[in-house]
Amino acid sequence: MQKSKKIYCRYLLVLSLLVSLITGICTSAFADSYTYDIRGNQVPAPDAYELERTVYASELGLESMSTVSAVYYRNGKVYVTLKGTIVIADENFENAVYITEYTRDDGTKSAINAPTGIWVTEDGHIYICEMDQGEIIEFDENYKFVRAIGDPNCIGLTVAYKPKRIAVDSVGRMYVLVNNCYEGFAELDPEGNFNRYVGATPVTVSLIDRFWRSIQTAAQQARSSLWLPTTYSDLAIDAEGFLYASIADSTSKDPIRKLNASGDDVMPESEFTERPMGDFDESGKSLSNLTNIAVADDGRFAVLDSVYSRIFVYSNDGNLMYEFGGSGNAEGRLNSPVGICFMGEKVLAVDLAYQSIEVFAPTEYGHLINQGLEAQSRYDYEEASTYWQKVLDINSNFYYANLGLGKYQLRAGDYEDAMDNFYKGGDRSYYSSAFAKVSKEWMSSHFSQIILVLVLVIVLLAVLGLYKKYGPKEHKNTKVRRFFDKLKFTCLTWPGYVMTNPFKAFDDVKYYDGRPIPDLHIKKESKKHEYGGSLAFAIVVIILFGWISLIKFRYTGFLLAFEDIDNMNAPLVVGSALLPYVIFIFANWGVGVLLSGKGKVVHITKVVGYALYPACWLNLVGTLLSNLVTQNEAALVNALFVLGMLLFFFYMFIGTIMVNQYSFTKNVATLLLSVVAMLLIMFVILLFATLFSQFVNDVLEIVTEINLLW
Repeated sequence: MQKSKKIYCRYLLVLSLLVSLITGICTSAFADSYTYDIRGNQVPAPDAYELERTVYASELGLESMSTVSAVYYRNGKVYVTLKGTIVIADENFENAVYITEYTRDDGTKSAINAPTGIWVTEDGHIYICEMDQGEIIEFDENYKFVRAIGDPNCIGLTVAYKPKRIAVDSVGRMYVLVNNCYEGFAELDPEGNFNRYVGATPVTVSLIDRFWRSIQTAAQQARSSLWLPTTYSDLAIDAEGFLYASIADSTSKDPIRKLNASGDDVMPESEFTERPMGDFDESGKSLSNLTNIAVADDGRFAVLDSVYSRIFVYSNDGNLMYEFGGSGNAEGRLNSPVGICFMGEKVLAVDLAYQSIEVFAPTEYGHLINQGLEAQSRYDYEEASTYWQKVLDINSNFYYANLGLGKYQLRAGDYEDAMDNFYKGGDRSYYSSAFAKVSKEWMSSHFSQIILVLVLVIVLLAVLGLYKKYGPKEHKNTKVRRFFDKLKFTCLTWPGYVMTNPFKAFDDVKYYDGRPIPDLHIKKESKKHEYGGSLAFAIVVIILFGWISLIKFRYTGFLLAFEDIDNMNAPLVVGSALLPYVIFIFANWGVGVLLSGKGKVVHITKVVGYALYPACWLNLVGTLLSNLVTQNEAALVNALFVLGMLLFFFYMFIGTIMVNQYSFTKNVATLLLSVVAMLLIMFVILLFATLFSQFVNDVLEIVTEINLLW
């Protein structure tokens, strides 16, 4: 009996450990506070908000909050909508007032049914959406009935008019989210008449879907799903009149939109950071389902993710400031949140499962961010910089603080530090402005030295010219002299001959293959080009191209590239640069064998090597210049990189024609087949690598099992 008890206790202990482990794994993915760095990587972050208190139904004088649907805050009052009731309380959730029924203009009494949306204007007028009744009910600041706005006869609406959410601007225009309406928001004038639709979402259809639809019969098309735009899930208006809208669709590339008066999406976009979308994966695909949105008085906006029950807060220009909440039963977690709103710096969330209002207050870290945003909204960059510096002292990964600090440093004349912060913040425009100031200061302080160097260079060139003209015509034919002459011929003279006479030079590659470097001291100049190029030099150029690609990856200026050099894999960079050219050599040779090409592997290697020669120089020059130009000049440097590749394709095309003895059209066909052969070779290499990796893993497992047995 005791033995069975011990066994039972052991099983119970193991079971509890497994439950704890599974629970930890399920909540670890998004359990702790985090943010996204400038490269889109998820990184840990301090808690910006923490749970201050939980307000239950009894504290509001209610029996239950099982039907809570929305929460709103305006001018010191909290508004909560439930089935049959609107609760109005102060910021401490005291002195509650209830609206349960109202008297219409004709004297009939109506009860609050099931409000799905609420909006309160600056003068205290309350608008609620009674979706099931198809009405918008307005109350005044004394909670008295003002009017009921019924169906405004929206143009083109083919379903029953059911207002789900509402937002009202400063002049009384109403923007209504109508259930199952795909045309955008219905804009109503202050009298409740339909004006227009605003912000219709565009329909995006893939090429594959278009193809399948094109070959379907009429009956199949009738049965298939329609190409309808996605509908919005919520809306809010900021102090400047911009309409913020959320879309509960994880497949949308822009699930949060900032609409201007014309209905155009004007949400700012960054070169490096993703648009506001909650959580996203490495490919930039949203992982969130955004059901609610709210806007603060200082321009911040928050969205609620129903997948992970998280609240994401963004600056008015669309940068993620912080997130909090998350699914779970622990303090500060949410279960089934259905609405959010700002209450000053605090954030309120109503939770249907907990039947409560969760009040989140900022930590010191969150407060510093809010203060920085508030000061920045007043264009007081000096005050904001003090907050941003404190934020960076707490969290060095918060790139938005680098941007705010850099803006102050740029105005204060601290240009080099501003450049560093704009680099960390990923803002090329401001970085270029700071760099232009640094360059101007450097030129002013070193102008005399620059003139002196130019004069010395001119004098040196003049001396060399005079020496060549009046110096000895012939030099001693020593070993050292012959070595340097051959080096010059191999690295400069003959590659220059290839660049200027590619047809003749690559023809020489074919017919003078293996011939040594001619005697450079003979008088007959034509004999100097009876040479088929150097295989060793071509291989060196190909290898150098790989290393120059590494230099380009590592040292190209921020205005042209923004690589993660801290996590750079040098062998991978070099290998990925070299491998396509090596594979092309063997692919083109193999296709040439099948199509009676005259070129050998040696010849094609020389063609590729000499074709890459100008690209090597242009990449080096471009990398150097990329660190010396502003944003307006960056396109010229980028053109050097493009020119290098264009020259490669130009010389490679001519070279393959000459060494294989093909016509123009046959060479084009051969190159296309070479690309196909390259894909096959890469597939075989990948397959072999996968099998080899699996074989190594199996061997290691066998060795491990043997070691365990012994």
